[in-house]
Amino acid sequence: LLSIPDDVLEIARALEAAGFEAWCVGGAVRDTLLGEPNSDFDIATSAPPDEVKRLFKHTVPVGEEFGTIAVRTQRRYHEVTTFRKDVSTDGRRAVVAFGVSLEEDLARRDFTINAIAFHPVRLEWRDPFGGEADLQRRLVRAVGEASLRFREDYLRILRAIRFAARFEFEIEPATWEAAVANADGLAQLSAE
Repeated sequence: LLSIPDDVLEIARALEAAGFEAWCVGGAVRDTLLGEPNSDFDIATSAPPDEVKRLFKHTVPVGEEFGTIAVRTQRRYHEVTTFRKDVSTDGRRAVVAFGVSLEEDLARRDFTINAIAFHPVRLEWRDPFGGEADLQRRLVRAVGEASLRFREDYLRILRAIRFAARFEFEIEPATWEAAVANADGLAQLSAE
C-alpha cells in the first residue's frame, strides 16, 4: 500500500464523489515502490479540465490544453490531469484527446516504471505493462514499441538514461536499441 498524503486523498475523494475516477500516477508511485522519498503526487482522472476547475476552489491551468490543472489544497499544489491519448506528435509536443480510459492513458506513457497507477480511495493497483516487475528487475523498458515512444517525444531518450543513472538500472536491450536508432531526433530538442 502507498502512504497517500491527506491533501491528495482530499482531491481524489472530491473527484470520486463527483462521479469521476481518480488515480495516483507517475513518479511518486514509482519512487514510493522503490522506497525513495517523494511528495509530488500527480492524479490522473476521468474528469475533463473544466470539471476539475469547477470542483475545486483554487486551481491554476498549468497545461490545460494537455488536460493538466494544478489544484491547491491546504499545503500545496498537485497536478490533476485528465485521462488522454496522443492524437499527433511532432517529436516533442503532442495534440491530445480526452475521454479515454485509465488503461489508454497509461499506454501513452514513456516507460513501464512510470505506467503504474494506484487508486487512493479503493486501494487498488493497475499495472498493465509490468512496471512493478521492471522495478524489481531494475530495468528501464519502454511501454509498447520503444521506437514509437521515442519518436513521439525524443526527450524520452534522455529520460531513459537519467532514470538508469539515478536508480542504477539497466536499459532493456530493445529500448536501448531504439534510443540509439532515434538519437538524431535529439537535435529537435531545445538546449534546456
